[in-house]
Amino acid sequence: MNHQEQARIYFQAGRNCCQAIVGAYCKEIGVDQEEVDALASNYGGGNYQGLCGALAGTYMVANYLKGSPDVDDPARCKDDEAGKLLVELTQDFERECGSLYCTQLLGKKPCVDYVQTAMEILADNLAE
Repeated sequence: MNHQEQARIYFQAGRNCCQAIVGAYCKEIGVDQEEVDALASNYGGGNYQGLCGALAGTYMVANYLKGSPDVDDPARCKDDEAGKLLVELTQDFERECGSLYCTQLLGKKPCVDYVQTAMEILADNLAE
């Protein structure tokens, strides 16, 4: 099963958008699913500065894979390789979805679609 399929399954099983994204990469980032659920629980549904939780999830994965996540805020952008990736993820997500903000995205299409789009953008940017 690939990361996109895993994220969709996690989301459809009741995890929030951020938990679904981070959970799909739990093996790669070295965090078990229970820890992911706790770590990402407060970042879904626009709870991270109003951003779509799926986008916040991509930030966390990028920080774990390409940088050093901040213990207090694993989605925070830093001036490192992950920070550059976060800028690309942000630009690509806004271009694809029309906004970064949950309140502007809700109702336009199902949240699972934003999870899938975020996963595609993350995969494309990690492959570069």
